Amino acid sequence: MFTKVFIPYKGYWSSPFCRWQGQLQNENAVDCCAGTARTFLKTRNLTPDIFDGLVLGTTVPQKEGFFGPPRLGTLIGNATISGPQMAQACATSAVSINYAANSIEMGTHQNVLVATTDRTSNAPNLLWPNPAGLGGKPDFESWIVDGFEKDPVAEVSALQTAENVAEEHGVTREESDAMALRRYQQYTDALANDREFQRRYMLPVEVRVSKKKTIQVETDEGVFPTTEEGLARLRPVIPGGVLTFGAQTHPGDGNAGMIVTSAEKASELSADKGITIQLLAYGYARTKKAHMAAAVSPSAEMALKGANLKVADLAAVKTHNPFTVNDVVMGKLMGIDDKIFNNYGSSLVFGHPQGPTGMRCTIELIEELVIKGGGYGLFAGCAAGDSAAAVVLKVN
Repeated sequence: MFTKVFIPYKGYWSSPFCRWQGQLQNENAVDCCAGTARTFLKTRNLTPDIFDGLVLGTTVPQKEGFFGPPRLGTLIGNATISGPQMAQACATSAVSINYAANSIEMGTHQNVLVATTDRTSNAPNLLWPNPAGLGGKPDFESWIVDGFEKDPVAEVSALQTAENVAEEHGVTREESDAMALRRYQQYTDALANDREFQRRYMLPVEVRVSKKKTIQVETDEGVFPTTEEGLARLRPVIPGGVLTFGAQTHPGDGNAGMIVTSAEKASELSADKGITIQLLAYGYARTKKAHMAAAVSPSAEMALKGANLKVADLAAVKTHNPFTVNDVVMGKLMGIDDKIFNNYGSSLVFGHPQGPTGMRCTIELIEELVIKGGGYGLFAGCAAGDSAAAVVLKVN
C-alpha cells in the first residue's frame, strides 16, 4: 500500500494506437515515445528538467535499445536522468508504475517520468548461437510471432490459454460475442462529440513519410466496426472453441506516459489543483499453467486488499483484456457491475502494443473517475506466463 504517491491531473498522455504494420510500423518505439513526450511537455508548459528519475517500459527490442532509458532522457531534453528498463509483457505498465511509486514512497526520487512504448510491427527476427546445431546452425526466433504462438512453459498459444479458461468456467460462444459487442459499443462512446473523451489525454504522433513529407497520426488505427450479425458469422479460431477473431485484440504500436510524484509536486504540476489523484496499491499474481486469463482476478484482489477496499467500493474498473474471456470470467468471479466495467473502451478494441497498453487503460480510468466526480478505480490485466498485475488509485 502506498501513502505518499500521487499523479498530477493531466500529468499523462497516450498516443493513438495503430494496427500491426500500420502507420507507425517503421518508427523506432523509443524515438516515437520521446517525440510524444516532448509534445506532452510543450502542451502542459513543462520543462524536462523537472524529472529526477525515469522508468522506461518496453517489451520489443528496438535498434539501439541497449541504451534505452538514458537515450530517452536525452531525447526529451534531460541528459541527467536514467533508470531501469522494465519488461513484463502486457503487465509492463503496471510494473513500471509500481517501480516508480516505490521510489517516491521510499524517498529515493521526487518526480519520476514513467514512459511506456512498443512497436510490435516489424519486430526483431533473431538468430541465437547454437554450437550444438548441425554445422553450428543458429536457432531462429521471431520475437512477436513466436511469442504469441507458444509459451515455452505451457507449450500452447496465448489463445489456447484463453480457451482453457473459457472451458473451465463454462463461458459460452454467446457470452463471448455479447462481451465483444459490449466492449466495442463502449469504445464508440469515447468517439462521441468529435472524440471528446479521447482528446482529454491523447496526443498526435508525427510520422516522417519521406524527406519532404510528414503526417500527423491523430486517431486509433485498426479498430473494426463490430455488430451482432458480423460476430455471429465468424468461426472459432480453434475448432470447438468459443473465441473468434472478433473476440480478441490485435497487436499494435504506440506509447503512453505518466508523471509519478509526491502530493506537493502533484499539486504544483496539476492542470487543476482541485483534483487529486493518489496511487494506493499494486497487486500481482501467477495462476496455473496455460490459464493466463485467470490470473487477472487474483492480481486485482491483491491490489484491493492492499488498498483496504472491496469491489463494491469501486467507481470504475479498466482491464487489459486481450480476449473476451478475461472480462467474462473476472466479472463473474469478482461481481463487477457492468456499468463501471471498461467504459470508454479497452485493449480488446483499441489494440495491444504491449508495453503502453496498461498505461493507456490507467489514464482512461483516471479520466472516467474525474468525469464521475471522483472515486476509487482499479486497473488489472493479464500478461505472458500466466501472470497479471493491477493497480488501485483514488481520484478526489
